[in-house]
Amino acid sequence: MLTENQNIRYQNMLLCRDELSHFRSRPQNFFINALFKNNRLNFKSSTLGRYSTSMETSRYLHRFPMILILVGLVGVNSQFLTDPQSAEVTQGADHGLECVVNRTYLAGYYFVAWTKDSEVFSARNQIDKVALENINGEDPEDRYTITKIDQGNIGTYKLIIDSVKGVDSGNYQCVICQHSATTYECTAITDFKSSVATLNVLYTPSVPKYPECTGLDSSATVSVGTQVEVTCVSEIGDPKVQLQWNKDGVPLSSTITEREDNNRLDLIYTFTAELSHTGMVLSCSSTSSHFTSYSESCSFNALNVVDMPVVAATSGAAEDEEGSKTTPVSEYSSDSCAAAINKSIKCLQIFGKFLDGN
Repeated sequence: MLTENQNIRYQNMLLCRDELSHFRSRPQNFFINALFKNNRLNFKSSTLGRYSTSMETSRYLHRFPMILILVGLVGVNSQFLTDPQSAEVTQGADHGLECVVNRTYLAGYYFVAWTKDSEVFSARNQIDKVALENINGEDPEDRYTITKIDQGNIGTYKLIIDSVKGVDSGNYQCVICQHSATTYECTAITDFKSSVATLNVLYTPSVPKYPECTGLDSSATVSVGTQVEVTCVSEIGDPKVQLQWNKDGVPLSSTITEREDNNRLDLIYTFTAELSHTGMVLSCSSTSSHFTSYSESCSFNALNVVDMPVVAATSGAAEDEEGSKTTPVSEYSSDSCAAAINKSIKCLQIFGKFLDGN
């Protein structure tokens, strides 16, 4: 019979065997497989219910704690020896993200891929430009490249982004992907992933696209009493840019609303048109607290405020002085005429007839 101490040791050995058998099922755990292959972990039971261990098992019994430590390391994430690092980069600079991989995990149909915001955008060592465009929302051009250096079982994978832009900000990660026998596209992302690296790009809105002034056409013509709403549109930038509406170069502060939507920033100014506003020039400026040299603006032509009353007419046909019939308007407003004043001569002719009382 086994003594109490021997029985405790034996129970611990059984526990080790179960743990090692579990990790042995992973083909990449070559160290554990080697131990089993060489019968160094050989547990036996007799038909009489008495247990014994082989001499080889006894010799390696004192090494079980170290074996379990190694097993733990394999399970914790030893496939990535170096993780990509988070960084803050200024627009226009080149930046690289790097991960170092234990290539024994790439046996069979597996390869290292890069993801941005959990979406894969590389196949083997090539950039999938369509996938990256869908992630970034714009053509990545040829700014993204991947390099790979192999040294034995160690592979170094580097993602290089040239002239970083605001759209490059995001969470990047190295992952081990499975692919089919015929293509190198990622069919499934395994549980083997590096830590997430956050890239934060400090940038200003695209020039000359932003800022953009909207709400008035090129004539900048409105009628008295009209509620006018103009919007200054911009990318938000990082840090967020400051937008400012100006009247004849003087900053405005009342009836202004700011609105954010994803990466878009709107500054809205509303006012009621008066004759005194004629000749007023509205402009919007954009500045950045971080990029002190950044200063952009947009503006409208000088405002043209017209005083045209609303004119009503009965329905049906009407005759002019010459006896010819015209098609009257049930209600012709000064707003609609003002909008068409530079585009339609007919509008003025109709007004002339109504103002003459015909």
